[in-house]
Amino acid sequence: MNGTKRKLQTLTMNPKITLIGTLPPIKGISPYCQELLKSLSKRIGVEFIGFRKLYPDFLYPGGTKVKDRNYKVPQVKNAKIKNILTYYNPLIWIWAGLSAKGDIIHAQWWSHVLAPIYFVILLICKIRRKKILITVHNVIPHENNKMNNFLNKTILVFGDKFITHTERNKENLSNFYDIPKDKISVIPHGILKPILIKNISKKEARKYLKIPQSSKVILYFGNIRNYKGLDILIQSLKFIIKEIKDTILIIAGKSWIDWNKYKEIIKKYGLQDHIVKKLDFILPSQIEYYFSASDIIVLPYKYFDSQSGVGALALSFKKPLIVTNVGGLPDFVKDKRAVAKPNDPQDLAKKIIQVLKDKNLIRKLSKDSEELTKKYNWDEIGEKILRLYKELM
Repeated sequence: MNGTKRKLQTLTMNPKITLIGTLPPIKGISPYCQELLKSLSKRIGVEFIGFRKLYPDFLYPGGTKVKDRNYKVPQVKNAKIKNILTYYNPLIWIWAGLSAKGDIIHAQWWSHVLAPIYFVILLICKIRRKKILITVHNVIPHENNKMNNFLNKTILVFGDKFITHTERNKENLSNFYDIPKDKISVIPHGILKPILIKNISKKEARKYLKIPQSSKVILYFGNIRNYKGLDILIQSLKFIIKEIKDTILIIAGKSWIDWNKYKEIIKKYGLQDHIVKKLDFILPSQIEYYFSASDIIVLPYKYFDSQSGVGALALSFKKPLIVTNVGGLPDFVKDKRAVAKPNDPQDLAKKIIQVLKDKNLIRKLSKDSEELTKKYNWDEIGEKILRLYKELM
């Protein structure tokens, strides 16, 4: 009788949670982890085990930490934060596994480079009979090869349950790694709230970035990597300027690959006067200038298997989005006219021209983005994850 009573109490009480991930000033998925931690800590006490040193800086162009004097990391109440993990100290990995206090270990999994660290921590937690929930941010690694897939498997084997951000991710996770679908829950990527909002007007932003006030402005934002399709977007620009001569493409982000590839395309089509470049990591305090200056945000990805942090950020600015039909990107728009074929510069140009020429359509897409912020709000996401924790117990 007493055993049954204790079991019922366990089911009704909130479980203890340990999150594993990264927080600012570490780059990458830190904005996601921060919003998740803020949402959960409104409901339950949370222990957060994070990274002090993620991995060697040479593996992450521009370094792994944000260096912005104008940005202060928000304080999170009802959370015990321990940013102790380093890539070079296995003793800390062991200690993290032995000292994690949660009944449930909720690991954020996104980079195969971190596999040794996660393997040690999760193995120890498994031996300690902890329940393990894994949010899989990249079901299929961006650089897809046998080694990366093997490293993914070494971590996913520890999961009792999993979270993916889209139904397509769920299908891929189940099929690719032989994980039963009833172990996978779909909980979307929440919006990423703009940092240090100053209510900068379009006029002010364009003046700051030295962009003509009358131009039609397209924004490509974020790290430049092959799969993100910047080359496709640049090629589409040659078609766009034939229809809309005063179009400007802002390219704002750190290049992870040789820039000469893009430089040659720009030179080949004579696009120099139509491109504004900021080939560096954009500081949090500067982000608003780029989004405020833009008419539309374009995610021209060639292939992808998740949802995009840039897309989540664009929604919070209530900006019109044009995306390609890959991964979870179409979830960020409500109108099919804003979804282009991947790897097709002409189709992408057609979609962009249609939006930039139609004031009613651009207003509709802005309104759609505003409505989607409600769908992807963190209060709702926090409630869904809390219910999943209780199911695990």
